[in-house]
Order: sequence, then structure tokens, then C-alpha cells
Amino acid sequence: MSYFRYIDNGEGPTKLFIGGVHGNEGLTSLRFIKRISEEDLSPGQFYFYNFDRTEYISTIKKEYYDSEIGQKILDLIEYFQPDFYTELHCYNLENYEKLTSMERYRKTGIPPLIKLGNHVLVSSVSPLIRMTYFSTETVCKTLEFPCFEKLTPGIIEKYGFDKQLAIETYEKLLKLILKSPSRNYFEIEMMKSYSEQVELAMRYAKKVFGEDFPPY
Repeated sequence: MSYFRYIDNGEGPTKLFIGGVHGNEGLTSLRFIKRISEEDLSPGQFYFYNFDRTEYISTIKKEYYDSEIGQKILDLIEYFQPDFYTELHCYNLENYEKLTSMERYRKTGIPPLIKLGNHVLVSSVSPLIRMTYFSTETVCKTLEFPCFEKLTPGIIEKYGFDKQLAIETYEKLLKLILKSPSRNYFEIEMMKSYSEQVELAMRYAKKVFGEDFPPY
């Protein structure tokens, strides 16, 4: 079932969160969305959408944004014009090295995802929409958690996956996005907690967007 939640938390930035972007990812993202409480929030307007299972098309392909779900997401972005835009994805843990390898950039022109720790990954959103649907001041993040339904005992053992540590790692960044009252606050806190990841994101942003474009 599709899920929607709106929270009016007074004057402040508009924040749009999208889960279930493609495939069966909504099963994982909905677990995190439902754990969010109003105590986690900055002042502002909050919109949470989690979509049903859809055909899997990569968001780095133009075909995604021509699809029904892609068009819905673009409509939401254009309607709300968020100050913070966050996509909550999940991935198959078996693809961890593939997603974080520079081979991804050589093959697709899209930088690899960045290791946040405990198998949680982070990046900007698809370059196909970052430069055309958002201003440079918009905070755009993609968060990736290993898909819960694919975490078999064999996979967990093979990759040394610690579910609780991964949840804590994922929710720490998610709550920073939720709590940040401004882009400036978010940038400062990111540098405090994730300086290595930010520096790497800045290098990737220069490769894709040019010298003056922010990493998120």
C-alpha cells in the first residue's frame, strides 16, 4: 500500500522524502519512515511518500523519469519545490562493492555511492534531475540501506552485516536531515560528523556538475 504523511511543524524549510523509488524498495524505506517522530523534526513542512512495488528502472537512466513513477516524483518535486529532498533507497548487499567502485563512474559517468559505515551508502540524487529540478541551495541526498527482505543468514554472515549498527548509522544521517533548520546548519554538521565522505562527495560533484556545484 502506498503511504503518505504530512507534518506541519510551523515556519521553516520544506522537506520532501521519497521511498519506494523503484522495484520493491518501499518495504525497507517504509520501516524507517514509520519510525520518524515529531521530536526528530526541525521547524518546517514535511512530506513523506512511500510507493508500492514498481518496475525496476535505474534512476540514472532517462527512461526512469519517463515512467509513471518517475513522472509522479517529478510532479511532487515541482509542486513542493523542497529545500531538502531525500530519496530513501535500498540495495542488494551482494552489490556493495560494485556500487562503491570507481568502475561505476567509468561505465556510466555516475560516481559511485559513498560508504557511510556499516554498509550504509550515501550520494547525491540522480544527475538527471539534480541540475534541472533543484537550485544549488537545495539539499539533495540519497540514502541506501541493504534491503531487509534480501538479508538472508548466508548474506549476513558473508558480508559481516550488523543490522543494529547499520540502522543506527542510517538513522543518524536521516535524523540530521530531518532536524536541520537550514542548509548552512546541515553543511556544518556534515563536516563535523562525515568530513571524509563530504570531501569525497565534493570531488565527485566536480566530476559531474563542475567546480562550483555543491556535493548535496
